[in-house]
Amino acid sequence: AVVSTQSTGGIKPGVTLIAGGGFHGKTTLLSALKFGVFSKIPGDGREYLVTTPTATKLRAEDGRQITGVDISNFINNLPQKKDTTRFYSCDASGSTSQAAAIMEYLEMGGKCLMIDEDTAATNFMIRDDKIQMLLSADKEPIKPFLYRARELYDRVGVSSIVVVGGAGDYLDIADTVLLLDNYTVKDVTLQAKEIATAKPAHIPTLPPMMPPSQRTVDPASLYPFLGKTKVPEKNSITYSVKGEEIISTLDLSALEQIVEMGQTRFICEVLSKLANEKQPSTLLAIMRQLSLEIDKHGLGCVKDNSNWLSRPRVFEIASAINRYRHLSLIQ
Repeated sequence: AVVSTQSTGGIKPGVTLIAGGGFHGKTTLLSALKFGVFSKIPGDGREYLVTTPTATKLRAEDGRQITGVDISNFINNLPQKKDTTRFYSCDASGSTSQAAAIMEYLEMGGKCLMIDEDTAATNFMIRDDKIQMLLSADKEPIKPFLYRARELYDRVGVSSIVVVGGAGDYLDIADTVLLLDNYTVKDVTLQAKEIATAKPAHIPTLPPMMPPSQRTVDPASLYPFLGKTKVPEKNSITYSVKGEEIISTLDLSALEQIVEMGQTRFICEVLSKLANEKQPSTLLAIMRQLSLEIDKHGLGCVKDNSNWLSRPRVFEIASAINRYRHLSLIQ
């Protein structure tokens, strides 16, 4: 199961919707799910909810950095013929940032992504019948997540858990539909399928998804982390180049599964460690090697005095690297 609880059989792999009216607990449930990747102490109240280790909450993030990510599965045919197979932006839109987040997640081998429509780009999530009539497909570069979520599971094996309150077309592709009613969960899958059958959505067939590209990081581009660094809070790292007074900030506020400052401090130490590397590697290879080193040597593999460090997941470490504004790749 993607999610297991003490009292139920859990949420099975596939496409799962969490539906319900406003203020009935949809986002609260998703929040519990995203923190289900971490162990809890007895009495916490969430210790009986366990989520598959790779489950990650993704969101739109206006203004973020994107470096060489292939987002063409979701976005192509941009004006000015901008290349989306190696997409770069220092000021991403909601749709491009969400497309990049998904492809970066797949690049790291993730198997369960979670999306809340409240923090998603509407035009990335859905394109209703009226808009399809107004704008022909060749005039709209965005292929909504609705068109890809089914394929992501059927062909790629990646499950989706999506909170919806107004995007009914998702009923057509769901394996499971859970309804929140005054913070009580009800399985309404059969009812949802009847509704979808009675009024089917128009979901076009797209060319098969291309696998994520494996990007090779230039370690020299991380050299500012050899200078003065600081972790003022769990959502940011500040850094400055040796000999310079300009202070830059690496914004991690969109990484919702960083839960405390020790994890951010560890990410900062990883960036410093990688800046000293001489041999370029793919981001996936870097994360796999780092995981092996932590398993073997503990948190001391990045800093001798590791008392103030705690272990983040590789998804958050990779996501921090992806948001670094001076990241360079080796083609």
